[in-house]
Amino acid sequence: MIRHKRLIEALAVIAAGSLGLFASILPPQARSQETGKSCEAVILNAKKRIEQGREITVMTNIEDGSELYPDHPDDRPTIIKIIVNGCAADSVMESPVFQKAIASEIIKSCNCVGAVTFGLYGSGWTSMMGLMRDGTIQNFECIDHEPEKGSPSWGQNWCDV
Repeated sequence: MIRHKRLIEALAVIAAGSLGLFASILPPQARSQETGKSCEAVILNAKKRIEQGREITVMTNIEDGSELYPDHPDDRPTIIKIIVNGCAADSVMESPVFQKAIASEIIKSCNCVGAVTFGLYGSGWTSMMGLMRDGTIQNFECIDHEPEKGSPSWGQNWCDV
C-alpha cells in the first residue's frame, strides 16, 4: 500500500515537472489561465492524439506571427507549428478534417493563438488554418510567394516556399 502511494506521488511529480518544463518554453501570452484546459496541456494532448496508434514523430514549435501577419486577429499573434515525420505522416497531412479538429481545439483553448500550421518534416508540404474575423476556423488560402507584394494577408499562406 505504501509502495503504491509512493509510485503515485512519483508519477505526479514527474507529470508536474514535464508540464512545468513545457510551460516554461511557452511565451507568457501562450500560458492561458482563462480556459478550463491550459494551453500547454491542449498542445501536449494534440501531440498525443496525432501519435496515438501511428508510426509518427510529432514536433511542435511556437512562433510569433505578428511580423508576417500584421493583420492577425486581435491579441492572437501566435502560430503553433506541428511538424510530422514518419511512416504515418502522410495520413495526417492528407486529413483536413483531423487537422481542423486539432487546430480548433488549440485555437479555442489558447487565447493568444490565431493559427496552426501542419507540416511534413523535410518538405515544403504545409497546411495552415486559423481564426477568421467571423469567428470561424478555416483553412488558409494557398498563394504563390511574391516578395514584391509583401506579406500575405491573414487567411493566406505561401505554399511554394
